[in-house]
Amino acid sequence: MGQGTDNSDRGFDVELINKYPRSNRRLSVNIARYGISIDNKEESGQTVHISPHGIQFRSVDNFSEGDLLKVHVNLPNYWERKQRFVDYGRIDTPNDFKILVKVVSSEEIGKRGKKKMIICRTVNMDQVDEQVLKAFLQEG
Repeated sequence: MGQGTDNSDRGFDVELINKYPRSNRRLSVNIARYGISIDNKEESGQTVHISPHGIQFRSVDNFSEGDLLKVHVNLPNYWERKQRFVDYGRIDTPNDFKILVKVVSSEEIGKRGKKKMIICRTVNMDQVDEQVLKAFLQEG
């Protein structure tokens, strides 16, 4: 697939993220470019808005439109919350879940444009993790 041939992002409505009930709850995230590269460093950040449809966050890293990102979302008591939806146990107790997102827009904010406001749409999220996120946002 050549660059710029995916038009599905042009019709993406950012309000699916911003207007989602209680989407402004702050969650810490670790973000890395999706790929095979060895030096795939992760950056820590915090969400501005999050919903099952996508995520909006601030970053000092420069992400371009179309970039695929792997986002680890740290949710308080994540494993306890997930156990309400699944029937299996684990030896470890994870405290985050992963989302694959695609950058829809990146614009400079703040002084001298050092920070960027990144808006991404969800490409792939585990169905159960989506339920956990929805339940967390509904708690208010």
